[in-house]
Amino acid sequence: MSDYDIGKAFEEIENELIDSMMRNFSRHRVEEEKEGYNWTQWQAEQLKALEEYRKTNAQKFGKQFKSINSKVEEMIHTARADGNAEQEVKILEAIKNGFTPHMPTGASTGEFFKVNNCKLNALVKSTTDDLKRAETAVLRMSNDKYRKAIFNAQVYANTGAGTYEKAVDMACKDMLNAGLNCVEYKNGARHTLSDYADMAIKTANKRAYLRGEGEERAKYGLSLVVVNSRQGGCPDCAKYIGKVFIDDVYSNGKKSDGDYPLLSTAIAEGLFHPRCKDSTSTHYPELDDLSGPLSDDELAELDRQRGLEVQQQHAEKQAERFDRRAKYSLDEDNKKFAKARADEWHDRADKLAEKVKNAEDISPKAVAKSQKAVIMKSEGVLDLEQAKKRDHKIYITDTAINKVDLVKPKDFSAAQASFMKKKHKELLSVAKSQNNSNEVLFIENLDFNNEVRILGDEFVVSPGKNPFAVSVIAHAERQSLVYLHNHPSTNTFSVGDIDTFICERAVKTMSVVTNQGEVYILNKLDNYNFNDTKKILTEIYKSYPDGDIDDKDFVKKFLKRCHEGGIEYAKSK
Repeated sequence: MSDYDIGKAFEEIENELIDSMMRNFSRHRVEEEKEGYNWTQWQAEQLKALEEYRKTNAQKFGKQFKSINSKVEEMIHTARADGNAEQEVKILEAIKNGFTPHMPTGASTGEFFKVNNCKLNALVKSTTDDLKRAETAVLRMSNDKYRKAIFNAQVYANTGAGTYEKAVDMACKDMLNAGLNCVEYKNGARHTLSDYADMAIKTANKRAYLRGEGEERAKYGLSLVVVNSRQGGCPDCAKYIGKVFIDDVYSNGKKSDGDYPLLSTAIAEGLFHPRCKDSTSTHYPELDDLSGPLSDDELAELDRQRGLEVQQQHAEKQAERFDRRAKYSLDEDNKKFAKARADEWHDRADKLAEKVKNAEDISPKAVAKSQKAVIMKSEGVLDLEQAKKRDHKIYITDTAINKVDLVKPKDFSAAQASFMKKKHKELLSVAKSQNNSNEVLFIENLDFNNEVRILGDEFVVSPGKNPFAVSVIAHAERQSLVYLHNHPSTNTFSVGDIDTFICERAVKTMSVVTNQGEVYILNKLDNYNFNDTKKILTEIYKSYPDGDIDDKDFVKKFLKRCHEGGIEYAKSK
């Protein structure tokens, strides 16, 4: 079983948990009476079903988890053996080409291999223990989501949600949007079990493989490694490409092995982070002709490739999100709408995947020469026109923060407009402290005067699950949230922004402040109508008969027509 198979197995378990839950909601519907549904009786039946759901899942999936976990240790040891074997072949080829090995002897070498075994066993234990905790968490979360949906469905029905099916769909919307995202990282980001398992197992396998390579080097007295140059990967680690290090982590290297930095220092600074695409190869001073570190043009190209990859991953996540809603929603209208959106996101993801593939097939140096970096960071002076053409990030300056102006939609009071201006300035200040270019999201709860701040990366920030879901439950149809976020480029709203603004019905206002200080606001007015807005979106989608949606053109068309659905679009002068 490969790491891909394990991730897929966990995904199937998550889908089965959700499917079973939604089947129960569909199956246990009570008879309609004159005064409406007998929700008390319905809740009692659902709570009985929940208890059976909990017991069945614990028994059924407990066995599946045990079977999957047993494969993890085997997989990690196999990765180590692969590293051993492949490195030995490469070393023997180097000997054939003239390299003379100096086989080490002594107690220190024996101790190294003993310690290495201990470290590998610790890696196996750490990985399997983390997976077990995540497996327990996904079962607990599924039970918790089921229990909350049982009680929330009646609340939504009482607010006038319409049919039973619509009420249940609203009660389960957060779960269907995010999946069973039971794993929370240190930065607050939440992930599903399958996504976490994919990351954890790939990371463990990579480390085991590197350990296997290192062991083989140590046998021949080799400890110098060079970070491989490749056509793809993450700009975060690009500064290490082409550099030689003493491998004191995997190959028993010592400071005395040469005038080079230690690999442990680079790893501590972020090299070989989770899902890192970089690797090392053995460096033979007498044989190798190093190409040296990447040029500025090559770094810019890697940055561009990463942007495409992040956009592709975002599109895939959105496709998964709408796939769940299309598959598990009970209301037929909700199913159709979600299916249409899922198809659009799948098409977009496929096109981006092709762009990523094409970008990786081209030499970074050749592409970079034809697409020279256009951002000139010098005392805050930027080539804005070129930046706009390439959607390139713009570094935030104090001038940009001070430039943020007051924007007042029709139903905003002077105090509300002033509050938004203040928050936009705060948001840019926070974004400036986050790598000077990352996206940041402020979510303001108007009913309870609460605020949540979410940090994203250079290309996207996602609210994930509604952080005010519990407090907003009593105001299911009331729009009480304000989303404020920045765009590192000079662009107005994205297709994803519009999608979130429309689908998250509790959101009343959404704004974008660019890193240059421009402000754009979408605001739902009293005459806002979801169905009219959905009709506008559908008509715009149909205007692209070949399915090749131009994001900028799409946004432009929507902003021009959004007033027809009761949405005001306002911007700074």
